[in-house]
Amino acid sequence: METMSDTATIDAGTAARVADVADGVRTSIERVIAGRTDAIDTVLACLLARGHLLIEDIPGVGKTLLAQALAASIGGSFHRIQGTPDLLPGDVTGTMVPHGDEFELRFRPGPIFSNVVVFDELNRANPRTQSALLEATEEGSVTVDGTTRELPHPFVLVATQNPVEMAGTYPLGEGALDRFAAVVTPGRASADDEVEVLTGRRGRSRLSSIEPVVDIGDITAAQEAVGGVFIADQIARWIVDLLAATRTHARVRLGASTRGGVALVALAKARAAIDGRHYVVPDDVAALAVPALAHRVIVANAAGSVDAGREVVTECVQRVPAPRA
Repeated sequence: METMSDTATIDAGTAARVADVADGVRTSIERVIAGRTDAIDTVLACLLARGHLLIEDIPGVGKTLLAQALAASIGGSFHRIQGTPDLLPGDVTGTMVPHGDEFELRFRPGPIFSNVVVFDELNRANPRTQSALLEATEEGSVTVDGTTRELPHPFVLVATQNPVEMAGTYPLGEGALDRFAAVVTPGRASADDEVEVLTGRRGRSRLSSIEPVVDIGDITAAQEAVGGVFIADQIARWIVDLLAATRTHARVRLGASTRGGVALVALAKARAAIDGRHYVVPDDVAALAVPALAHRVIVANAAGSVDAGREVVTECVQRVPAPRA
């Protein structure tokens, strides 16, 4: 039988160091963002799992601020891209521009060449520009004029979209959505949290006060450690059963992909390390199943509804028995 020591490549001490890194970044973000503990933890899991995040919610709930607070806390390079219908792929990835008097063309990197990229209102960018992100999010590189160029390490894309302002938008296709490790909806702040924002103790006015609490080397080391977190075959099998349950659900037209299962495993490993453990427990999977899988599920007669996908995944988690310790 496979044992934890046979497959885990990190120990409890390494997991504790990852937890320290995550706790420092979380504390820094919480200086700006009031409440939203679950959303912040999912953001951290995405970062440490080398995943990309889509934040979807109504305007004015702090989607962009959450992404900016993350970027400011980890000390990496940062760019923000505003999605508009006339945004071209070259405006994102970079383009060849003339240089000197001999009409030589040189590559000018686009804003995607950053450690943290915030793509605000991604669904306002046209499908051609959205497609330019597929290679970046899957391969960590972009190809311009036949030459492939690596993106910085680490690289994380945090995109936002407003689901209620649909005029002039281009809904993300299944392929584009499948590249996001997780989708979160922060929701409205509580009354007490809104007081914190209105009085200036939290919110955008505090963003300029954030200074990096870790460096890029710390994040890269934490990502490497997360990859070594142990996951038992029984838990992996449970995830496979959850994927199968979404595909056979009576309301579902298209169930979660295998890439969704890979993302869920990576996020569960990150959550375990954030909690100071070097092994995954079923609670790690249950806590992140909805953010990791709901956007990959297409429910019949509910096109574009993430809420319907969340309902289906929640039902599947409740219905498929979790392995016992």
